[in-house]
Amino acid sequence: MANPTPRSPQRRPRPKRSWQRLWLLLSSVPRLLTSKRVPFWEKAVFVGAIVIYWLIPVDLIPFMPIDDIILTLILLPWFSKRALKYENPNLK
Repeated sequence: MANPTPRSPQRRPRPKRSWQRLWLLLSSVPRLLTSKRVPFWEKAVFVGAIVIYWLIPVDLIPFMPIDDIILTLILLPWFSKRALKYENPNLK
């Protein structure tokens, strides 16, 4: 009988996809944008992509900001995952 590898008592396995994890990523964006540990270029890429998409005249759905909001909601977790590396280097 093979012994299972002991897990570290400090780290619990994180679920890949859960509403709590998504909420954690979304709610951490304002803190990460104001953090001095996150490099300026990471913040600039995130904010620049959102601003450019919101201001670009060619739109998928003209006069309706639905696609703009959806893209912003897609980029929020993407940015927070990238920026959390700088905020907490032990987190992967």
